[in-house]
Amino acid sequence: MTINDVNTRGQGPLPGKFDYTSFSEDLDLAPTRSLDEVIAMSPEAMARASRSVSAAYDELLQTAASLEDPGYRRLMTECIAKPQVTFLELYPSDDDRRKLFDEMVKLGFFNAEDDPEHVWPSGHMSPQTYLTAPSSHNDFYNAHPGGLAITVAYNIRMADAYTENYRQMFGLPINRDLPAASLCVHEYPKVWLYQWLEDGSWLEEPRTVCDDTWHAHCIYVTAELMYRRFDSRIVMAMAAAHQLSLLDASMDGHRVVCNWIGLDRVAHFIKAAAVMAQVDPVDYGLLERKGSEMVLAPVPAEQWVTHLADMNWPYTMGAAHLYTWPLLQQIARDDLGLSDADLTRRPFNQLKNYVWSQLGQIPLYEVLVREGFDAARKTVNRMVSK
Repeated sequence: MTINDVNTRGQGPLPGKFDYTSFSEDLDLAPTRSLDEVIAMSPEAMARASRSVSAAYDELLQTAASLEDPGYRRLMTECIAKPQVTFLELYPSDDDRRKLFDEMVKLGFFNAEDDPEHVWPSGHMSPQTYLTAPSSHNDFYNAHPGGLAITVAYNIRMADAYTENYRQMFGLPINRDLPAASLCVHEYPKVWLYQWLEDGSWLEEPRTVCDDTWHAHCIYVTAELMYRRFDSRIVMAMAAAHQLSLLDASMDGHRVVCNWIGLDRVAHFIKAAAVMAQVDPVDYGLLERKGSEMVLAPVPAEQWVTHLADMNWPYTMGAAHLYTWPLLQQIARDDLGLSDADLTRRPFNQLKNYVWSQLGQIPLYEVLVREGFDAARKTVNRMVSK
């Protein structure tokens, strides 16, 4: 019998908070920059100064080169280094886009309060690359220069692990190329949608399907690959990445009632993309007819791996962002002399962009929860001084 056996049986003192491993003192950070230097930096300068961003960007290019499918290999490389969003070639004039916008509103895919210029901003043929693009809105997750590269490189590692384990445990012949390429390609419209602004923030993703700002890149990239006539499995991966497993569960007495609404959501996304790409989703091999409806057929493991591996954002946003955002605001006020007005303008945006691009939201969060506020504060002060 061990001491732990005794403690679990109601004996001895309560343990209190666990003392997790500390690591902030061992962080090899870049030399301290002044706040004025940070405020003056461009997104590219921040991305290139970051070891983690540069490493993630190079890892994505290496992953692209490793793909066996030549079509996927070329597509992934393009999306990282020389991206273009081409499906809007179908709508060359303002009048064409207005007609499409009105149709999307009528079908319930867009909001009538918006306009074509908002949902399809300019610059789709010459956007930034993965090197400088953020991963999400300015106050969500990996919201900094190069955040997109970090998000996607990590997600592909998750997909590789899922693929290997499903192969070994269940003997499934999962194709590795599909999830790896899909996770990168799925995100690439963000390099167009998240255009940098002078105040150190960027354009937000327009609201589209489900009337929110989470899914525009999902239906745009699905339309893009339809327009390019890529095979139906990678097009399906574009649409299924977000909400394939979305579950609405309720109780009927002691019985759990599960409504897998994600299957309908994926079909909804495919239908929206098909309108923009001017294709029939059934003929494309994406949906099946069931009476008068078009529905999603069961999808194989590659699609589930893509979806499951696109799921690091709850930790980055729901944990790391939730705590490091106010932490940085307090340090900006107390240590760097920023005013409350500065917290909504370029000075704070640039501070946040710099700290997160050089260190990362998750490492800063882990310093905070493992070692406390003072250690997190000291870490930021090692990076930026007044």
